Amino acid sequence: MEKIDISMAAVVAHLLITLIPWLIGIAIGGGLGLVCGYGIRASFSAVPVLRRPFVLLPWRTLVMGLLMVVWSPFIVSLLGIGPVSGSIMTGSSIGLLAWALAATILVEHGLPSPLSVRLIAAARTLAIASGLIAAGVGVLGGGGLGHLLLEAARVQEYGLVLKGALVIVTLALVLDLGLGLVQLITVQLHKGHVEPIIANA
Repeated sequence: MEKIDISMAAVVAHLLITLIPWLIGIAIGGGLGLVCGYGIRASFSAVPVLRRPFVLLPWRTLVMGLLMVVWSPFIVSLLGIGPVSGSIMTGSSIGLLAWALAATILVEHGLPSPLSVRLIAAARTLAIASGLIAAGVGVLGGGGLGHLLLEAARVQEYGLVLKGALVIVTLALVLDLGLGLVQLITVQLHKGHVEPIIANA
């Protein structure tokens, strides 16, 4: 059996596909998040009633779906296995997360929601993330749709990969919108608390 050891070259390569893509992802994704966050805040300040239906927007499912594309076999099949593919996948993932986090933080900083609304929003984010994690667990042998995606990619049945990914995203969308309704009801219960904050922002 061949002995595998962690060399300094492997550590340096890991740092290169970590730090540089992180900086690029933060710059691009965070910048887009700031633009979105300021735009959303301006919209809520101009038309406070927009805040209530906005909670139904399934941006979490959009981010998860895009992350699935990034982590699909397509980038590696186009660019091959190596640091270029790794850097693009890392940078794209960080960019997507930075976009969502920056926009959310900026909106909540300027127009804070009641604690119960924020807790439901956090639970909603974790629920959608669990779908992506479950797909990853399946790829590593944990079963579920992720295992199906792995097997389909292995035999180059990319139509089946796409179909499986669409099923995962559809399940996430249903969960996202269902928990979004709970969040909307909670916002409605705090209507008198949220709208004065927006009006005075």
